[in-house]
Amino acid sequence: MIIQLLIVLAALYVGSRYGSLALGAISGIGLAILVFGFGMKPGTPPTDVIYIIIAAVTCAGTLQASGGMDWMIQVAERMLRKHPEHITFLAPLCTFFLTVLVGTGHVVYTLMPIICDISLKKGIRPERRAAWLPSLRRWASRVRPSRLPWCPL
Repeated sequence: MIIQLLIVLAALYVGSRYGSLALGAISGIGLAILVFGFGMKPGTPPTDVIYIIIAAVTCAGTLQASGGMDWMIQVAERMLRKHPEHITFLAPLCTFFLTVLVGTGHVVYTLMPIICDISLKKGIRPERRAAWLPSLRRWASRVRPSRLPWCPL
């Protein structure tokens, strides 16, 4: 058991030293050693997670290709620029609702420069507004419609 743990840790260490693709390749070599050398049975692949990722990426790609993502960002930008004095409350709300509507938190990256620009023009330190974004993005990803039990997606 200790030898198997050392093999896994060694594969992770060596893979992390060489980079991202090497991490997967060397981890695969470590898995092969465990399966063929120690006779361990490999587990099943996490198909549910893979399907969720495929669905989220497909929806976000469709939204981007159709122009819907740009439109939502423009609406959020117009609202933020129209009410710059309320950037403290509107910026987190925009990121929350964009994450819920799009289904992934990566849409926030396109909104962050807009929030920083408006904050700097208003004389507000932008890092105070940007500090909320990761936590709100995490909360929004928990309540997006595809995670709700009644949603057919």
